[in-house]
Amino acid sequence: MIINILGNTTWGTTLSKVLSSDKNQVNLIYIDDKKLLNANKVSSIKIKEFEIQKSENTKHLHVDELVLNNDDILLLAVPSPTLEKNLELVKDKIIDSTQIISASKGFDKEGNTLSTLIKNKLSVSSENIGVLSGPNLSSEILMGKPATSLLSFEDINKANYYRDIISNEIFRIYSGNDVIGSEIGGSLKNIIAIGCGIIDKMQLGDNAKSAFISRGMREIVRFGTSYNAKEYTFYGLSGIGDLIATCVSNLSRNWQFGYALASGKTLEEFINENKVTIEGANASKIVNKVAIEKNLEMPITMMTNKVIHENYNPVDAIKEFMGRNPSKERN
Repeated sequence: MIINILGNTTWGTTLSKVLSSDKNQVNLIYIDDKKLLNANKVSSIKIKEFEIQKSENTKHLHVDELVLNNDDILLLAVPSPTLEKNLELVKDKIIDSTQIISASKGFDKEGNTLSTLIKNKLSVSSENIGVLSGPNLSSEILMGKPATSLLSFEDINKANYYRDIISNEIFRIYSGNDVIGSEIGGSLKNIIAIGCGIIDKMQLGDNAKSAFISRGMREIVRFGTSYNAKEYTFYGLSGIGDLIATCVSNLSRNWQFGYALASGKTLEEFINENKVTIEGANASKIVNKVAIEKNLEMPITMMTNKVIHENYNPVDAIKEFMGRNPSKERN
């Protein structure tokens, strides 16, 4: 099987390492000529603080060299704000049998899930679009530590088939058929993780963080089911599993951003210093807008959006959240 990974991002390169094997060839697809030239010159690729030895089962190709044959996988691992532009580069290469797996997380600027954007942009059947999402901190995977993820297609038989192809002893894949639920869980957890970074910087304690994660989970379920996602999906790997990993680990980019916010940094300063995309910052604005339109009560998302995009003081946000009127737990 040939797995073509669009995006020499941290996550894309991590996936190229963990998915290449004797049974699977990986093509890591570049857009930048200079980065590709350098990748083909060296024996190892630097990702964060790691030096990854190049595998004989991995090829580094320019997007212009991409050729998709029958049953090839095209795996998308680019930041959500750049996905539409990247899809434009490959849309003429897609054939009817191409299976597309989104490993990106977020929404498009219109508030659509990324599978919807992919379907519309590439004019492909939704049956050929899958989503890979789970508690997958790239640094741990690069260290050779085990991880699990959920692969969802509309057809569970297709999910089972590709699960068996890409799963291995380090990266164990489970199958599911709730594509939109998997996407929403993987996107909204980043919003909650930003808040957890703020809580940890402010030293508010594990009680506060546990409560914040629990209430954040209710918002994820509330938002997801408004899109007709299956509630049980949010209690699995792409929901609570991804939420826990992102909220409690200082390896999480969104947690790091929340910590920096509470330290006085702005979104722009954090991005300029770290040269990264903060998916939770993008998602908070889009999800808050959709929640207002759908009349969904999502106070954590609203507060997070205010802190990130309206320079609202995190201390005041916490006080406002804690001072809300009492309510039932499940509402």
